[in-house]
Amino acid sequence: MSGVELQHLERTLEQAQKIMLKLEEAQARILRVVGDGEGADGLVKVASDGQGGIKKIHFNPRIMRLDSTTLGQEVTAAIQAAQQQAERQSQEIMSEVLALTAAMPEPPDETFVRERVEEVARQLY
Repeated sequence: MSGVELQHLERTLEQAQKIMLKLEEAQARILRVVGDGEGADGLVKVASDGQGGIKKIHFNPRIMRLDSTTLGQEVTAAIQAAQQQAERQSQEIMSEVLALTAAMPEPPDETFVRERVEEVARQLY
């Protein structure tokens, strides 16, 4: 393997390691994401985590004035708003990491591999 090829592989490995670290950081950040949503003019408030799970629901006592259908709609709207906000935050975090992968060099193609095998075979004989 030539010095240029070795440098290429070393750079690729270094970049891959950096990306793996960034992915781990992104995963930790996503675990801390909180999306907020509300419905019924603020009578119901919901907090969602980065995976879409519900962390908290708060009902203002005045919400009991709503009929059951409206109450259900408002709770659903608040949950969806919280989950959407958390999803947007999580996607932003992942977009930052995915942008790093675009800078990675192209992997060796079959020509590269074939040439290396032929080179080794010539050296053996």
